[in-house]
This record gives sequence, C-alpha cells and structure tokens, in this order.
Amino acid sequence: MKTPLPPIPLTIVFDLDGTLVDTVADICAAFDRALEHYGIGTLSPDEGAMMMGEGLSGFFWRAIVAKRLDLPAGEAGEALNRFINTYAQTPVRLSRLYSGIPELLDDVKRSGARMAVCTNKVERISLQILDQLGILDMFDAVVGFRDDRAKKPDPRPLREAIALAGGTPERTLMIGDTGADTGAAVAAGLPVILVTYGYSSFSVRAVSATCHVETAYELHEQIMRFIASDGRAWLRAPLHHG
Repeated sequence: MKTPLPPIPLTIVFDLDGTLVDTVADICAAFDRALEHYGIGTLSPDEGAMMMGEGLSGFFWRAIVAKRLDLPAGEAGEALNRFINTYAQTPVRLSRLYSGIPELLDDVKRSGARMAVCTNKVERISLQILDQLGILDMFDAVVGFRDDRAKKPDPRPLREAIALAGGTPERTLMIGDTGADTGAAVAAGLPVILVTYGYSSFSVRAVSATCHVETAYELHEQIMRFIASDGRAWLRAPLHHG
C-alpha cells in the first residue's frame, strides 16, 4: 500500500508596496535627490502615490512627465539609473509596515501556509526592504523585477513566486493594491484580495477582485478564513466588523 503524499500547502502571495509596506515617501525622497539639479521642485508622497504600481522605472517616467521635465533619451536613462541607485542607498529611512501587518504575517506563518512576495520593484531592493524591516525570513520566496523577468500583470512572475514557495496556483491566494495585481492573479487563475489603503490614482473598488478590504485587520480576517476553509468558499460567511 502506497503512503499517501502530504497535502500541498496553501500559499499566500503578497504585493510589496502599498500592501505590506508604505514605501512612497522614500521613493519620492530618492527622486528628489537624484534630480535636484534640474530645479523641478520636490515630489510629495501624495503625488508619488498616484505614480506607483509599475515598479521604479514606471514611477520615474510618470514623475518626470508630471514635472514636465523633457530630457533627451540618453540623459533620461542616466537619470533613471541615478534615481534607482539613490533609492537603493536608503530604501527604508521613512518606510514602514502598515499597522496590523506584523500580526498578520505571524498568524499566517503559524498556520503552516507558505508565503511569498511578488512585486514589480527591483528584486535586490525588495530584499533590502524586507530584510531591514525584519520580515524577510517570514517568506518562502521573493520575486521582484529583473531584466530577464516580466512585470505584473503578466502572470509569469506570480507563477514563479508560487513555485519557489512550494505551492500550486490551485491552492494560492493573491493580495495586492492595483489592477496589475488583479490582472496577474486572474491570468494565473487565482482568487485575489485588493486592499484599498494602498496606492492608486483611482478607487481600486472599481477594479474587479474576489473581495476588497479597507484595512490590514480586515485583510487578516479574510486570509485566516481562506486558510481555515482550506482555500474553498471562504467568502460565504459574512465579514465580522469589531
């Protein structure tokens, strides 16, 4: 008689910026320092929040358009590299975990579910941020942007994160804050929770998702329901508001 194989664990995949960590102030500060000699003024975190979602390069191009800075292609490329390198020097000077996230990660870890991060941010900087905030060891995989890797909403980085964490798409839940997260999840065949406290130039409630949550505490409750139901039909019960 064959010994039954152990069940495949559930996997929870998180976006980084605007989902786990409030990073925009450090990104804006790096942009200001890298481009200060152009005399274009500073970029506020509220302005920067509207430019998030497509990684650091996407942020840069949106920001220089907003600042009406017209640069030759070569000079713009140099400025982009300077921005990324400046940001990499101090990526967590102002950044912080959202309230409720440490407790959420602790509970998911104790449940036995796998956890991964899938982000459009440069991978080496993503690892720096998670490490300096003391949560890198919580994750079984971290997949960020590299030159040889597509960005969300392409589902390939999400599938890679799931595989590296030891999970399967059939037993995975995606958490994010933008349409890119939803797009990747839908293409990979996953349920997705969108948080409304993250970064978007419009209400993410207008973006299709399995459900939306207002806070990390509501997110905590929904993820634990997903785990308790073994990933099946966890949205049937009404959400408790305490």
